[in-house]
Amino acid sequence: MGVCDFLRSPKWLVGHVLALGGVILFVVAGSWQLSRMNEVRAANDLIESRMQVPEQSLAQVLAEVGDDLDALAFRRVSATGAYDTNEEVLLSSRSHEGRPGHHLLTPLAIGEGAAIIVDRGWVPLELDEPPVAQARPVAAGDVQVTVNGILFPPDEDSQFGPRTGEGQVDYVGRVDLEKLQQQMSTDLAPVYLLAQEQQPAPPGSLPLQAASPDLDDGPHLSYAVQWFLFALVVVVGYPLLVRRTARDRAAARSGPEESDAAGVSTP
Repeated sequence: MGVCDFLRSPKWLVGHVLALGGVILFVVAGSWQLSRMNEVRAANDLIESRMQVPEQSLAQVLAEVGDDLDALAFRRVSATGAYDTNEEVLLSSRSHEGRPGHHLLTPLAIGEGAAIIVDRGWVPLELDEPPVAQARPVAAGDVQVTVNGILFPPDEDSQFGPRTGEGQVDYVGRVDLEKLQQQMSTDLAPVYLLAQEQQPAPPGSLPLQAASPDLDDGPHLSYAVQWFLFALVVVVGYPLLVRRTARDRAAARSGPEESDAAGVSTP
């Protein structure tokens, strides 16, 4: 039998299949990560282009595009109205410079029977009972405010992370406008407003302004490189393993023959 006949043994046939399957799996996973990176870049390009459009009034934007989430998302707008802090809700598990806390989601009345949820910013974790008195949106005597910011679509549902509770809630783990609508006395806009500026300004130091969206590519490129490296390890390593095994077997076969030849004496 040849030195490499072991490659046809059941154990090695299984190894061939696993090696080939591993390479295919790693390449597919790496390609998927590159695809996700391209999707993120396309979404970021859209966000950047929308945010570069000159600011408009919320009423004008709603009149132009209605309830079209794709057209509303990431537009810069200004909204004038009165906050209803009695219906304020905390958006939990939000951090600021490493400190845990909440964001304040407060409806801003923008017309007869209409309102928009405003993410007013961050408060520390211990301020956990809405309405948060230490983060009043207006000084005594003020009613109307103008809020400048960016429109965001409601957060997508996910099987992971905190879930929105049933019935009346004071905390939510994501901006679930459909859920919040069930406990609001006014009709909510289909998007929410991430506040970046307010006139007149809030009377206190809280809430702290929430950060604008992070438009980096995420970890997808590094993940793709890792998957492709795994594939390269198998492509290079498996043939080296086969070569070493064949060499060891050849050495084992030739060893006894050489010993026998050395032990034969000439008469």
